[in-house]
Amino acid sequence: MQAGHEKTITSLLPALAGSNLIYGMGMLELGVTFSYGQLVLDNEIASMVKRVVQGSPVDSDTVGIDVIHKIGSGKNFLKEKHTLKYMPQEQSKVKIFDRRTRGAWEKRGATDAAARANAIAVELLKTHEPMPLDPDIHAEMKKIIAGAEE
Repeated sequence: MQAGHEKTITSLLPALAGSNLIYGMGMLELGVTFSYGQLVLDNEIASMVKRVVQGSPVDSDTVGIDVIHKIGSGKNFLKEKHTLKYMPQEQSKVKIFDRRTRGAWEKRGATDAAARANAIAVELLKTHEPMPLDPDIHAEMKKIIAGAEE
């Protein structure tokens, strides 16, 4: 839990300040340890940070003043077409974190985010096939490496 909190804060604050680089993905213990599971979790955190930095449009349509007047303050807006239209695009979409109720989570095995991330990392390591580099790019990289080795 501590790693997740620290990863979120140390990526969100620079992102809000305008940085476009998040350092330390997959790293633990001051970078001494690398974890594929942590890398999967960090990817989820980076996705959520990116969504926050993107912001939300605020205009007459997105605010829904007419819906607020219709429903009234402190009432339920969840069934409104306006809410159903905008909520899916405003809420972050997660793959690792579980937003179900405790009962539903327990029925599905009560796994924590770290266990789910590790399982995804293992599956990716078994099945992922990277796209091959363009031959021209590969040749150029070989030239650069050969030049550095001279």
